[in-house]
Amino acid sequence: MSVVDQRERVKNGKPRTFIGVAHGAFGIPADWNVNPVLAVEEGDKKRDLAEFLQYRVVQGLTEKGWNATGAASQTLAPTDEEANRILADSGAQTLLLMKLNEWYFSINLSWVTAFNFDTDTEVVVYRSGLGKAFEKRFAGRDVVDQQASQSPQNQILMAYRDQLAEILNDPEVKQALTAE
Repeated sequence: MSVVDQRERVKNGKPRTFIGVAHGAFGIPADWNVNPVLAVEEGDKKRDLAEFLQYRVVQGLTEKGWNATGAASQTLAPTDEEANRILADSGAQTLLLMKLNEWYFSINLSWVTAFNFDTDTEVVVYRSGLGKAFEKRFAGRDVVDQQASQSPQNQILMAYRDQLAEILNDPEVKQALTAE
């Protein structure tokens, strides 16, 4: 499993740890990054967004009984030949790749309302000996209702969880991952 960060915001100078903006006093936006906002487990402080998401997906799949490992973090999606090499080197039959084109939130810390969570993720499944076997794009804006009983960080983590669940529970993605 690998997550590749190809967000325009990063290409235009934002750090790979950038996750979105929080509007504080007077609505002034401030950049938020993986650390300290999402750093809830050991090692999170050293992860950029792609590494953070990859770690969470591998952890979640493993907890559900899958034999999942993280592939080396990359900045570019692999070619069919590179994917076959990654599969051969790891002894795996399937490589799940998530290409992040957008993964961004804008939250207001002064009001308990809703926040925007914009995503654009290309999911690619490579099969050993076949190369690219499946590709699907998940893009859209989620408007997440904030709850006064939850911290902004928890609400962002829940939005991340929900988006990853939508991708991984998609019937076509599941079929591509389990095809023989």
